[in-house]
Amino acid sequence: MPRSTNSRLRRFSVLLFLGTALAPLPALAQTAPLGAIAKRTAGLERSAGFLPFWFDAKAGKLLLEVPLGQDILYYVSAASGGGSVELPLDRGILETAVIRFERIGSRVLVRQVNTDYRSLRGDAAHAEGVAESFPGSVLAVLPLEAEGDGRLVVDATGLFLRDAANIEGDLKRANQGGFRYDAARSSFYPARMKGFPENTEIETLATFVADTPGGLVANVTPDARMVSLRVHHSFLKAPSGYTSRAADPRIGVSTLSFHDYSKPFSEGPETEWITRWRLEKKDPAAALSEPVKPIVFYFDPAIPAPIRTAMKQGLLWWNKSFEAAGFVNAIEARDAAADMDPMDIRYAYVLWINRDERGFSSGGTYRDPRTGEILGSKTRMDTHRIRTIANYWDAYAGGLPGDGSGITVADPAMLTPGAFEGMPAGQRDMVLLRQALLTAHELGHALGFGHNFASSLNDRASVMEYPTPRVKVTDGRIDLSDSFMKAIGAYDTAMVRYAYTPLAPAGEKAGLDRVIADMRGAGLLYVPQSDPRWTWYDDRATPTENLREAMAARAILLQTYGEAGTLQPGEPTGSLRNARLWMVYLHHRYAIESAIKYVGGLFTNITVKGDTLPPTEFIPGTLQRETLELLLAAIEPRNLALPEALLARLTPDPGNNLEDLSKDDAFDQLRSARILAAMVIAPLFDGDKAARMIALGARQKDAVTFAQLVDGVFDRTWGATVPAGAGEQALLRVTQSVALQAAEMLAADADAPPEARAYVLQKLAGLADGLRRRSGSDALATAFYRQTALDVDRYLADPITHAPKSVEPLWGKGPRSRFPQPPGPPL
Repeated sequence: MPRSTNSRLRRFSVLLFLGTALAPLPALAQTAPLGAIAKRTAGLERSAGFLPFWFDAKAGKLLLEVPLGQDILYYVSAASGGGSVELPLDRGILETAVIRFERIGSRVLVRQVNTDYRSLRGDAAHAEGVAESFPGSVLAVLPLEAEGDGRLVVDATGLFLRDAANIEGDLKRANQGGFRYDAARSSFYPARMKGFPENTEIETLATFVADTPGGLVANVTPDARMVSLRVHHSFLKAPSGYTSRAADPRIGVSTLSFHDYSKPFSEGPETEWITRWRLEKKDPAAALSEPVKPIVFYFDPAIPAPIRTAMKQGLLWWNKSFEAAGFVNAIEARDAAADMDPMDIRYAYVLWINRDERGFSSGGTYRDPRTGEILGSKTRMDTHRIRTIANYWDAYAGGLPGDGSGITVADPAMLTPGAFEGMPAGQRDMVLLRQALLTAHELGHALGFGHNFASSLNDRASVMEYPTPRVKVTDGRIDLSDSFMKAIGAYDTAMVRYAYTPLAPAGEKAGLDRVIADMRGAGLLYVPQSDPRWTWYDDRATPTENLREAMAARAILLQTYGEAGTLQPGEPTGSLRNARLWMVYLHHRYAIESAIKYVGGLFTNITVKGDTLPPTEFIPGTLQRETLELLLAAIEPRNLALPEALLARLTPDPGNNLEDLSKDDAFDQLRSARILAAMVIAPLFDGDKAARMIALGARQKDAVTFAQLVDGVFDRTWGATVPAGAGEQALLRVTQSVALQAAEMLAADADAPPEARAYVLQKLAGLADGLRRRSGSDALATAFYRQTALDVDRYLADPITHAPKSVEPLWGKGPRSRFPQPPGPPL
């Protein structure tokens, strides 16, 4: 998944075809140059293909033979990567456009067609009126060098030696300094310049300079003042004969959108078509048929062989779903030849991406912006995620039966040696299975499918969910036998049926409605992001089942985490303090995030007129109360504590000296408890949640009210009692402090409902009054209570001025930071 980059996705998808379909491009003449063209190109080698070109290495120029007035698909991609997780410069697609070459005197304009606005069914006058109502863009103005025999040759250097992908803007948005394109340090890259019958590929070396570059650039560049990347330009003959298919908001097939002003005035102009590959049956009459042309994915030879095997198997899971759409062997997985150019637009290529640290895998498709047809793809698979899953195994290993090698996770066909020799069989299998699943997910995007973060509630109905490893408890031990999916899910098959089932035009709408009806009839969920069921990395059918299982596993993991199961021979004991510790201590964090959404939430369904499914549904009050109770249990001192036997082993990690800025030898268990307590309490006191709870509480008889939520948090923190002793008393004070800060922030939020602010202010006033008379179990606790009362009094005098800025410290950045930030999402 890639990074969630809505603006980037829009740049990929919204450049759509304007007006009615044009006739297909005529074949360009392939005869030898004549007359003026021959004279101008004398001594230069002609590269034949869709757009023939001559590269003048001595002059540093590129001459291009161009047609006039015809649609050409133009793609700009990064051919080399930025090296950093935080920089938006991975290899793959950056810009997509429909262009036309237009001659004005002795110059040829490269005009990008504004394809957001169309007239699909209007006459020529209406189409022209729409076109003239919106601006276009001229990408370059090219000198005409020669013409003859109906052909034009231009000096296209200016089209290529520029910031074609707006990398300057990307670096600026990433706060990496004012980088500028430097023509003097940029050039063509002839090794990657090729011509083919239906596409022409041109590559450049683009350099960007800045006087004060940012830290991200400095981390990955030899001289941060000069960043050089290879940028690839692809020109593709615009295809014809493809039939677009209408999108439906009730299923998550990816779409392109545009405005069609030829629609009746009783309808809005907004229009969406799905994106998919062209897939046609060899035998249209057969219920099951091989395709005329299968969808072929090529795997980077840089991927280690055993991993590549697992990845290809994960891709081929999709073939079972395509059978439901009427195709056998619809998808093929092949190893890329060593001399295959991964940037060639013709290929669906799976890239093996190395970065300076762990990042997301992601994909980009080359689509026809006019129709939604997918023509190629470049999927980026992050190499670090393999190590992440291996770390998960290390964190879990102490709780496994025996050495864990008896756990069978993967298909035996995946069990190959090489990079996995010496690893426990279960760890190797789990890593390979997860990589197969990740490949199915990312190449699912390349097939035209979006996320479904509600599918976990249907027992893993989709590989397009973000899964966290399923860690069960069996007979008091950790059980990883069902850690990841091993096949495409039922919801995925519904998407394949919707996108790829061949349907006659007259019966297409009825056929697509039948797919939706079958999905709904099977109880498969696809909901909007506003719905609490839309949560990544959750699991199980309900938030309570999910959180109970996660907390039960976490208790075992904390008790068994240590050298025996976690560390490799010779690994420093201090490594127990690295990321693997947080995989254990925060094992339930995604279950917590999911559960919080249910408290004061509302189910929202995607429906259209005539649906029987209700547009909204109350979350039963019993489920909300049960969920809130589990959340409050998660912040009880006994559930925040780390075992003393483990704390005694947490010596500083010598490998993390640059990240662990602590000057102390002791691991700060109170700071870790604050992190966990804030994960639960802070979002419960969110202003938007307060507004929603008050509004829903006025409608739903059994709802958890806002007042009940506030009372519940204060009862389990300021109203709680714990056994005598410094350990749990100190942990209780952590939760009390977090609850106080969260409440003070809400009461000072001008956008929060006034009755919510009023209730919290009254609660704080009562707390201060009680604390003035409260004595603690020791002098430290008593002083804490007295000072808190004074602090609350000062706050109440002017909440806006004295409200805390955040429930901190979550992750510090100074000498008070006791440990590095824990790992991010596991996919």
